[in-house]
Amino acid sequence: MIRSYVTVFCLGAGLLPAQSAPGFRNDIQPVLTKLGCNSGACHGSQYGRGGFKLSLLGFDAEADYEAIVKDLKGRRVDLESPAESLILRKPSMAIPHGGGRRFAANSATYNMLLSWISSGVRPPLAADPMLVSVDIAPAAQTLAAGQRIGIRATARYNDGSTRDVTALARLEVLNDSVAEISPDAVVTAKAGGRAAVLARYMGRSAVANLLVPYAHPTSLNGFQPNNYIDEIVAGKWKQLGLEPTRLSTDAQFLRRVSLDLSGVLPKEEEIRAFVADTSADKRARMIDRLLDRPEYIDFWTLRWGDLLRVTRNGMGEKAMWNFHRWLNRSMRENRPVDEMVREILLARGQPNSQDAAAFYRMTRSPEEAAEAVSIAFMGLRLGCAKCHQHPFEKWSQADYYGLAAFFARIDSKPDSDYGGSTLRLKPTGFVRHPKTQQVVRPAIPDGDNFPYEGDPRRQLAAWLTGKSNPWLARNFVNRYWGYMMGRGLIEPMDDIRDTNPASIPEVLQALEKDFRDHGFDQKHMLRTIANSRVYQLDSTPGEQSPRDNMFYTYYAPKRLGAEQLLDALTTATNTQEKYPGLPQGIRPIQLPDPEVTSEFLDTFGRPRRLVPCECSRSNESNVTQALHLMNSDFVQDKIASPGGRVANLFALVPTDQAVVNLYYATVSRPPSETETLAADALIRQRPEGPARKKVLEDVLWTLLNSREFLFNH
Repeated sequence: MIRSYVTVFCLGAGLLPAQSAPGFRNDIQPVLTKLGCNSGACHGSQYGRGGFKLSLLGFDAEADYEAIVKDLKGRRVDLESPAESLILRKPSMAIPHGGGRRFAANSATYNMLLSWISSGVRPPLAADPMLVSVDIAPAAQTLAAGQRIGIRATARYNDGSTRDVTALARLEVLNDSVAEISPDAVVTAKAGGRAAVLARYMGRSAVANLLVPYAHPTSLNGFQPNNYIDEIVAGKWKQLGLEPTRLSTDAQFLRRVSLDLSGVLPKEEEIRAFVADTSADKRARMIDRLLDRPEYIDFWTLRWGDLLRVTRNGMGEKAMWNFHRWLNRSMRENRPVDEMVREILLARGQPNSQDAAAFYRMTRSPEEAAEAVSIAFMGLRLGCAKCHQHPFEKWSQADYYGLAAFFARIDSKPDSDYGGSTLRLKPTGFVRHPKTQQVVRPAIPDGDNFPYEGDPRRQLAAWLTGKSNPWLARNFVNRYWGYMMGRGLIEPMDDIRDTNPASIPEVLQALEKDFRDHGFDQKHMLRTIANSRVYQLDSTPGEQSPRDNMFYTYYAPKRLGAEQLLDALTTATNTQEKYPGLPQGIRPIQLPDPEVTSEFLDTFGRPRRLVPCECSRSNESNVTQALHLMNSDFVQDKIASPGGRVANLFALVPTDQAVVNLYYATVSRPPSETETLAADALIRQRPEGPARKKVLEDVLWTLLNSREFLFNH
């Protein structure tokens, strides 16, 4: 256990005698944190409350000690009459307190603070044991509904000592529909699912994973695994008592995988041939064909463009085009992801000769570069640690500025020949810690630091792309899984941290290993996910399927992205778009950046690529989008285009055949019997000529506004 240490406190010209007393760092700060005094909603906010400011969650013990003991001429503590101290009287409501009662007089907390004041308000000392980590026990547990279990949090310090901090840690359940936790740290399972118990203590945290079976009878519906993904997920279903839905139809699968891998709809003849094919491996062969198509290259160039913020609004037009071409070439050559990341990190020179150098045009400081790199290549949101300890993770300001220091020598030099600037390495350049003003050495998060020698980025690139480093592989396989499955194993996809665990950690670990073992091959990873039977399940949930689909018992429908939707719309209407400054026939998935004018793409959530976050792309539906599809001249003109699909069908084929073609062109299947009868009834009500053509336009309009068209399912 942590011992109380002997200290002296200077008060004016005299010294209080040395005595055993509670310490500020390891005794008082944890109490203030547990009470919420230094939370963002109280005195830990940016400007504090009522003239009293503490560091957020107690990350700065020295500053907090000064605020409590010395600010307001020491009015918050009264060494002569300790019980009269404001820090005791206000929280106990002996006098009015805006934060309400935080503890009662003569409670354990009250007596701890009273003892600290009475014994001389011992300050934080360099000799104090420093907190290293927090453990939670049990770390993993399976509970039946109604079962209870006690949770224990243990703090570990750099002198090897430990302390039971269960009473002082902030304990919460991250899925309170599955389990709940009482003030005395007892967890009660409520319903089937997965929950995590988060223990936070003085800037450190730990997570306990809980599973509560749904208690449904499980036969797995004759589920036959295609690969290791299926084996792991099926094991989880058995553990939880879950049943997967049926396998998707061939037409449904082809539409899904075409949109996910190439961003475009399949053609009618392709659908008919695929459905008619009776070979057992036709899905695997189709996946391979899609990965070899030009549309795959364009679509994944678009995805990487979002990730790396490729836009002339920041990079400049020439630099943007060169970076776009570099990405397109990388997708065409299927370059390993670690190789691409290494080249981006180490980029130097002119953006017109070193294409990857444009990445640094979007970062104006070492700090911005650190945040962009950590989010894009690690899935780590380190930005919260810029000003204070990360509120949900172990990351500190030292971690933040240590990563920023790798980019301290990067500079842009004006280039008169090029008319822009050249990315170069300065002879010197440092980053200083904002609190201490000391020079911070380049350091990987929560790891080793390095000297400012040569190009510090080489050390970062070697570490990040190393075969044993989990960050790069975990980040990309989680993104690929999320792009394909509709939600990441970790959600949000770019918020990877210990306190945000994966829904099925075993799948994430297996994908990481596979990705590394296959040389960070993007096509291999996408092929593996697409070939899994989990990916190929039907999108209709079973009666007992959890609606959050955390365990992937069905394929979760996802709305088409803005570029996918516009491409599908132009394909379905057999029209083309003409974009300013670009040749006729350019597809939406081929656009280089969001500065190419398109009201439709902006309306449907195209990201501006100004912030390094998956959240910059909006896939949420809204009224404006619905009205645009139903009433806009843009959509109506495409449907009624003289050279469009309806006009051509009306001129060349019987009306009933035209209706079938419209279904294939939009929802990638023939109409059902009910749909056919409904269309026939409409056709019979209209005479030949323009009125019958209007029926086809109405059918197409209806299909374009259907959920089946707007979603990938």
